[in-house]
Amino acid sequence: MAGRDYSALTRVGAGTPMGELLRRYWIPAATSEEIDAGGGAPIRIKLLGEALVGFRDPQGTIGLLGEFCPHRGASLFYARNEIGGLRCLYHGWKLSERGAVLETPAEPADSKLRESVCHKAYPVREAGGIVWTYMGAPDKVPPFPRFPWLELKPPHLLVVKMYQDCNYLQGVEGDLDPAHPNYLHRDFDAGNDESWRGAGWQSVVKLMYDGAPRLVCEETAYSMHYAAIRKTEDPAINYVRVFECIAPFYSYVAAGPHESRLFKAWHPIDDNSCFTFYVHFDADKPLDPEAIWRNWGHRTRPPDFKTSYNLQNRHLQSRDAMERNYSGINGAAIQDLALQESMGPIYDRTQENLGASDRVVAFYRRLMLKLIEDNEAGRELPAQDPQMRYDQRGVSIEMPADRPWQEAIEWQERYEKEHPVLAPAR
Repeated sequence: MAGRDYSALTRVGAGTPMGELLRRYWIPAATSEEIDAGGGAPIRIKLLGEALVGFRDPQGTIGLLGEFCPHRGASLFYARNEIGGLRCLYHGWKLSERGAVLETPAEPADSKLRESVCHKAYPVREAGGIVWTYMGAPDKVPPFPRFPWLELKPPHLLVVKMYQDCNYLQGVEGDLDPAHPNYLHRDFDAGNDESWRGAGWQSVVKLMYDGAPRLVCEETAYSMHYAAIRKTEDPAINYVRVFECIAPFYSYVAAGPHESRLFKAWHPIDDNSCFTFYVHFDADKPLDPEAIWRNWGHRTRPPDFKTSYNLQNRHLQSRDAMERNYSGINGAAIQDLALQESMGPIYDRTQENLGASDRVVAFYRRLMLKLIEDNEAGRELPAQDPQMRYDQRGVSIEMPADRPWQEAIEWQERYEKEHPVLAPAR
């Protein structure tokens, strides 16, 4: 039976239903390291199909402007970066970070031309190693999301940006898919299992016992959350993993007691490509970046943030390595990347045949279609209440099978209190 047409969810340009919904939220535009040098060269940023430039002026003010000068269309990627804004090389027009035309030196001294021109500019906020922007209507700016990790700094925070040669929705749905880790991310050497234990994620090893979890989804004031409930060797104990999802495309991946946490965010470049942000954080102890990069395989560098794994080299899949892991591909992030890119730029979802294991993905799609309708009708959207609490947490814990899954976070917090991590000996 043919699947439903969800193509509306994949189109992100201005004026498209999903594009207009995404423009109602603060979303990642760049990493801080990309535009770290005050007075340095602007960078090109393509976001939601729009060509932009980002810059930090010599006094540290960050701006995000339309790439092409409003005078004659020359690219501001080449512009001089001066105090107060960018100066186009073609005729010297100077533009502020707010889009105001400050100077038009080639015009007569009494010219009022600059007063009649306003260039495209979007507000920005810098927090958590990321430069965020809001691209929607100026009279509908939502509160800035107060994610708890935004105040952390290295070594308690590691932000990784990775290019993906596919539509953002394929990536988001990979984040939400609770059954795929049992297969795509499985290592056969359970006694060693360096790819997960080496990064301190024992919780992923534990989920491998049951490859067909029972799935339960709930809509929330901030979007949705769901539980993947797995059997264990003890019939009286379930292994419960809870993912928290925050509109429009943020998620907290389930992590076990005392494990470092993972926040996922997305940057739709256009309909056919995107960046994914892996935000690893731990407020209690320093991260081990080398172990994280080794586990996930997602170490990248500006300006393109591409890995050495791609469709052209089959993501360096090794048939010999399939004796050690299910996919023959190194790194959990690269395993996800390979399968999501393998679908093509935008997969035709009418060709799908969904099953019980796809309950969460189907739930998310229906929710996004509903939010599109709510946005078009002017109704309230999730995660935009100024009083919203940002205390969500993905959890992964063993708990009594006769207790509701909604208690998982309580069981995990109880376990952490009863089994504190001892400080290393000096």
